Amino acid sequence: MLIISYIILILLLLLFSITILNLFTQKNFNKLNSEVIKGSQPFISVMIPARNEEKNVTKCIESILNQSYKNFELIVLDDNSIDKTFELVNQIKDEKLKVVKGKPLPEGWVGKSFACQQLFEISEGELLLFLDADTFLKPDSLEKIVKFVCKYKPDLLSLMPEEIALSFWEKITIPLLHFTVYTMLPMPAVEKTSKLSLTMSNGQFMLFKRESYIKIGGHESVRNKMVDDVWLGRAIKSNGGKIIFADGTDICECRMYENFKEIFIGFTKNIFPGLSLSTFNIFFVITLFSFLFIFPYILFFIGFFSNDINLMSLSLINIFIPIIIRIIHSLKYKQSVIFSFLNLISMLFFIVLCFSSFYVFKIGKGANWKDRFYDFKTVSD
Repeated sequence: MLIISYIILILLLLLFSITILNLFTQKNFNKLNSEVIKGSQPFISVMIPARNEEKNVTKCIESILNQSYKNFELIVLDDNSIDKTFELVNQIKDEKLKVVKGKPLPEGWVGKSFACQQLFEISEGELLLFLDADTFLKPDSLEKIVKFVCKYKPDLLSLMPEEIALSFWEKITIPLLHFTVYTMLPMPAVEKTSKLSLTMSNGQFMLFKRESYIKIGGHESVRNKMVDDVWLGRAIKSNGGKIIFADGTDICECRMYENFKEIFIGFTKNIFPGLSLSTFNIFFVITLFSFLFIFPYILFFIGFFSNDINLMSLSLINIFIPIIIRIIHSLKYKQSVIFSFLNLISMLFFIVLCFSSFYVFKIGKGANWKDRFYDFKTVSD
């Protein structure tokens, strides 16, 4: 058992090293005040696909219209909502705002991808910013984004917003986004290698150069993908483009889900498709997470009942390394520090979500999201 514990320790130290690397190398928007936007300020098309977003869409639109940077258009597409989204958007009057009623969803398309493709077709900007309706910008966000793009020149800029988590299950689950991304993916490798497995992008915020978006075929190229952001990022890399995944904590915020039901349905629809609908991939992830983050607790109790001090001590170290990583992420990305100590519950719940996602797509009838049904055949053809 000691040999197994040492193997776990080595792997956890590797994850800790990646965490520290990302802590010091991931780009952010804090040191751009001295940067000068050279030449004419680029025209930005800010585009929001909105389906059943009556709780968020007004706040999202207002956060964009209140920007210090003024050279932009805002296009909101109501994706055949069955709530008051379209009515609320139409109540907002501003010369920069265009409101569009989406076309009926054709066969073979996922709703968000079709909405984004429609938005692109009526956009005019040289920079294309696709923003989820539950993502809210700070007043100087567009100004900082333009400075960032002028400095680093990415073909695709994506980021992790400040992920708001208020309820118990949000605080249990949402920090796993940071944990998974920032312990598994070295950000310098995301930027500098062409390896597709080292790609990271987040559909809450995706900003493309127009020519780069056209080159990859836009959202039409990912029309049947549930996690379009991953596949769009890979398409950019495949075409020789540059991706930057930045820390957006200080320029925007997002509250993905508000309760247990939303969390369960949302993660269930994303995990298996995010792993390329691969049975091998999802069971590898389940095995890896169980081995690294749950098995040390079992080893501790084995050591306790067998009076093996060495096994107990090593198991405690292996238990606390992920907790320390979680604390680092919590301080950096404005998550709950206290809930870091509930990492075991987080990991157990994540594994349940993995099994749920696999079952829904591979064995069950498919996922229902925003009153639309997506089965395995639809998202895998």
